[in-house]
Amino acid sequence: MRKILFLVLVLVLAFQAHAFAGTQKIGVAAMGKLIKDSEAGQAAQKQMEKKFVSAKKKLESKQKELEALKQSLQKQSLVLSLEAKQDKELEFKRKVRDYQDLAQATQRKMQAEEQKVGTPVLEIIKAAVDTYAKKNSFIAIFDKGSSGFLYVDETIDVTNEILLEMNRAYRAGKK
Repeated sequence: MRKILFLVLVLVLAFQAHAFAGTQKIGVAAMGKLIKDSEAGQAAQKQMEKKFVSAKKKLESKQKELEALKQSLQKQSLVLSLEAKQDKELEFKRKVRDYQDLAQATQRKMQAEEQKVGTPVLEIIKAAVDTYAKKNSFIAIFDKGSSGFLYVDETIDVTNEILLEMNRAYRAGKK
């Protein structure tokens, strides 16, 4: 509730400042699009995919192995003795636990790597937004997706312009 009130207050003050200052503007940008469509974001995504392709394949093979074991257990359940059936069920449960542990460990590694790889992308976004905003006299640029806006006029959406600025900065940083 406080966040919404704060946002409304900021917007009211910003619009009042806009009315008095004529050249100052407010804009919005889609953070998700900036991350997904920028050269820096795409490079980070490729790096993540390359790093974890073998881990994903390993998880998929373990999952297929579990499915096969489950089907085998279901087929043999009527034929097996009670003790043999319990042994197979225990083995299956152990393998499920091992798979879940592996999946969680892989997920944690992926999140840590995503944080490591994503931080420079976020820094490029911040620098590009700052540069664009100062160059074009914006008093505020909000994230279109998470700022609580229910409607935004497309004339104040500056995502594509910031994306161009990001790509320029990324290319300059690579050289």
